Amino acid sequence: DEFDPQVATSRALLQARTTCKEDFANQNYTIITSRCKGPDYPAKVCCSAIKEFACPFAEAIDDEKNDCASTMFSYITRYGRYPPGIFANMCKEGLQGLACTNVTDSASSTSSDSIPRASTTTAASLALLSMFLLLCLLFI
Repeated sequence: DEFDPQVATSRALLQARTTCKEDFANQNYTIITSRCKGPDYPAKVCCSAIKEFACPFAEAIDDEKNDCASTMFSYITRYGRYPPGIFANMCKEGLQGLACTNVTDSASSTSSDSIPRASTTTAASLALLSMFLLLCLLFI
């Protein structure tokens, strides 16, 4: 039996993800990197910054069919030089993830109308947290 060719069932088809349509390569990460600094990485400041940055993209990040969440976190880690899993370990708001309600957008006063605004839907907030925690576990 070991040498007989067998049809392999693969999880790859179930886990196949499409390429993210958001351009995370050209986003401004200073919302996070200017406030969330080591060596202490204050949780309140860092979590607020990650929410402020990510919530406008909540719909794309929450979609498990694409690679937006992993792409976004790879750029955040690259530009901020953050330890793996730092945000997953300190930013927790419940079982479903970070909530995008009550997100202060300090950049809104200087931003143009073409920049997406924060989503306030509960489902999107819960999905964002789920994806965030999943990505953090992947980096650990």
